[in-house]
Amino acid sequence: MAALLEVQDLAFRYSRDSDVFSGVTFSVEPGEVFTLLGPNGAGKSTLLNCIAGLAAPTQGTVRVHGRLIDEYSARDLAKHIGYVRQHIDVTYGYTVREYLVMGAAPRIGMFSTPKQEDYDRVEEAIADLGLQALADRIVSQLSGGERQRVAVARVIVQNPEIILFDEPTSALDYGNQIRVMRTCKQLSERGYAVMMTTHNPDQPILLGGKVAMLNSDGTLAVGDADETLTSERLTQLYGTELHLVYVDEADRVACVSSKL
Repeated sequence: MAALLEVQDLAFRYSRDSDVFSGVTFSVEPGEVFTLLGPNGAGKSTLLNCIAGLAAPTQGTVRVHGRLIDEYSARDLAKHIGYVRQHIDVTYGYTVREYLVMGAAPRIGMFSTPKQEDYDRVEEAIADLGLQALADRIVSQLSGGERQRVAVARVIVQNPEIILFDEPTSALDYGNQIRVMRTCKQLSERGYAVMMTTHNPDQPILLGGKVAMLNSDGTLAVGDADETLTSERLTQLYGTELHLVYVDEADRVACVSSKL
């Protein structure tokens, strides 16, 4: 049986430039967390764009349920893949509730209106992300961090099988970063496949599951987080001395740097 998401021998390049990445191969199953870790410019966001059908790879394939994503219409693909980008631009005066209910669009007929279950899902997402105080505010007037949380809630309303997060904590304070990480974990426990990019090695440590380390030369190393993440690999990945140490107070391993 085919995996939920299969990426095979994927490569991407801009015009005549050298490959941003090449030979990228992995699969993701329902309920699995897959964290893509790497430095700036390694191609993490570009890889997500290829998986979401927003960029065309120069080589390789992306399949959902064994079917090439090019064979899906945009509407049908949105039933399977949801995408939370780094930057959320909303130009119209929608309230948060109005913006969230639009997440149900891929599952609503062209001439249909949202059903009660869609509005119920909106309220659940508002509660999950702690957005009660923002629910009636205009999305375009929110801060970057607030918009990011709203975007995560909208993809929950969309209810796809695979959720792609492009650095979902980049604009958030530390408390909200932990809340989003907790939400990602909860989504995987509900059966969603969660794929996330990050610069922060502590996030795949917290989330567990699989991790893929995308190096600046465009190559990818994939494996279980607890086996793949090592001090040596992280030091090489980021070009600075890093250590994985056990922290008694947190009852887990954490990534720390040497003295400045």
